[in-house]
Amino acid sequence: MPDNFFKNSNQRNETGFSLVELIIVLLIISILGVLAMMSFQGEKKHLADREALRVMDLFNEARQRALTQHETIRIEINKTRNVISMITENAAGNAADDQFIKTLPLEHQNYVTFEKAPTNIANQPVDSAPTPAITFSASLHPLSLSDQVATFRFNQTGNVLNAGTNSVGANAITSGAVVYFWMPDYSSSGQPMNTGNVIRAITILGSTGSTKYWKCQVDSGQCLTWRQ
Repeated sequence: MPDNFFKNSNQRNETGFSLVELIIVLLIISILGVLAMMSFQGEKKHLADREALRVMDLFNEARQRALTQHETIRIEINKTRNVISMITENAAGNAADDQFIKTLPLEHQNYVTFEKAPTNIANQPVDSAPTPAITFSASLHPLSLSDQVATFRFNQTGNVLNAGTNSVGANAITSGAVVYFWMPDYSSSGQPMNTGNVIRAITILGSTGSTKYWKCQVDSGQCLTWRQ
C-alpha cells in the first residue's frame, strides 16, 4: 500500500471540524436552548391555574367525604412545610386519633404564592357570602403542631369551621375564606415582588362548603375584574 495513503489519512483525521461545521453546531445548540426556555416559560404561565384547581379538588373531596362518612374532615394549608393535607378527625374530641388521608406538595412560593393577596388587585372576588382573606396561625393540632397553618374543618352538615381554640376544635366558628394563587413579578435583580402577573383565587363558603374558581385579568399591571 502506498506511503502517501497513510499520510493523507492522518491529515484528514487531524483536520477535525471545519469552522463552518462548528458554527452550525453552535447555532443548533442555541436554537435548542431558546426553544427549551420558551417551553419552560409557557409551562410556568399555567402553574397558578394548576395549583388553584388542584387545591379546589381537595376541598371538594373533603366536603364530599365529610357528608358521606358523617365525620369531620380537616384541610390544612401548611405554610411552614409548603404542603396541603387532608386529615380525618375520627372520634370527636380526641386529637390523638387524627390521621392523614393525603398530603400534596405545593409549588415553591417563588413560582406560586398562596399565603397572601398580591398588592396589584383592586378588590377580591365577590361570592354570595362574605369570604375573608385566608389567615395563618400556629397550629394546635398534634400532626402539625406550631406550624403556620390555615385550617378548614368540613363537618357532616356541610359547614366549614375554623381551627377553634384547642387541638379538638373547641369554640370553632363557621368561617369561609378566599385563597389567592398568583405568580409574582420579579425585580431586575431576580427577586419575587408583591405584585402578580397571573392571578387566580378560590372562594370557600363557610355555610355550605362550596367552592368557586376565579380568574383575574391583569391589564397594565393591575387586576381589576374577576370572572369565574
